[in-house]
Amino acid sequence: MKLALVSLENWEALNDEVKAKLSVADENFVRVYKGAAHAVFEIAQGTAQFLSHKRSMAIIKGQTPYFEMLLPYFYKEAYTVQALNYQNLADPESWVNSLKKETSFVLFCEDHPVTAELYDFDRLDQILNDRKIFSFRISHFRHLYEKETVRPYSVRICYFNNDHAIAVCGERFKSPALIAPYMNWDISKYLEELTKIHVSSLDRVQVEAMEEAFLPMASPWFTNPTNRLYDRVLLKFKDVSGELMLQRLFEKLQVDESQFYKTIDTTNLCRWNHYKTFTGWWDPLPATTDLASLVVIDSGWLITKDFAKALKTTYEEIQAEQSW
Repeated sequence: MKLALVSLENWEALNDEVKAKLSVADENFVRVYKGAAHAVFEIAQGTAQFLSHKRSMAIIKGQTPYFEMLLPYFYKEAYTVQALNYQNLADPESWVNSLKKETSFVLFCEDHPVTAELYDFDRLDQILNDRKIFSFRISHFRHLYEKETVRPYSVRICYFNNDHAIAVCGERFKSPALIAPYMNWDISKYLEELTKIHVSSLDRVQVEAMEEAFLPMASPWFTNPTNRLYDRVLLKFKDVSGELMLQRLFEKLQVDESQFYKTIDTTNLCRWNHYKTFTGWWDPLPATTDLASLVVIDSGWLITKDFAKALKTTYEEIQAEQSW
């Protein structure tokens, strides 16, 4: 290109197109971003600049990696950072009442990015709106199954994949965009990619049956009744690497390399190539052995002929190789 420029209207036009495509309520508006980290950064930093007289923010920790990158800036700028572990939020109203008067926003999550455990923070969202404190919350998967009208002082950041995140914004959210309008946005390509994003089916009966069927060679991640999305099977395979399980399973199923990890994944660190992938944000942090052995399976595989048999055979073959 001979002009080193981008059209500043493209982002706004794309926002309108996505709002129509997702049937977002009239009173809400949409902003698109290149992933959840981009969305969280722009929304939080934009609000900090817009409400520069409010030098306090709050965060509910232990549920997502996408908040940690924000904290160094707020600490450096001498903001009051009011942090609370999600397990300690027994009384949302009492906690909100304890926040400083100049609190501009609160960050929290609707669900877990690995296990899809659900958190019931709707009451918190309502209380924050009543107090006119902005409520910024991430939905990693919940938005795919539960649509809702976003309250005036709320922003729901919806993860679709690592390159696509969409924020549904309440009518009172006026924080300026920072860099998104200056990025290159291909409207037709973005909309096409959005339609191709895989949405798993919810099937509690089959998911629970699959998790129980693999005892004792594997154990379910959740040992107690848990409010969760039943779009995935979560199995910890005994004394076997989750990464090796997947590599062997992909070969057995003849999965194309480009499809690796799209519907089956693992928290084994050999997969992620970084020892801090799960530290610093997941609380309580699972045992290293649990992370190494966890395999996450899309519910769609449960109706695939002989999938369970292939999974079991793969485990048994690896176990045999490890026997002396």
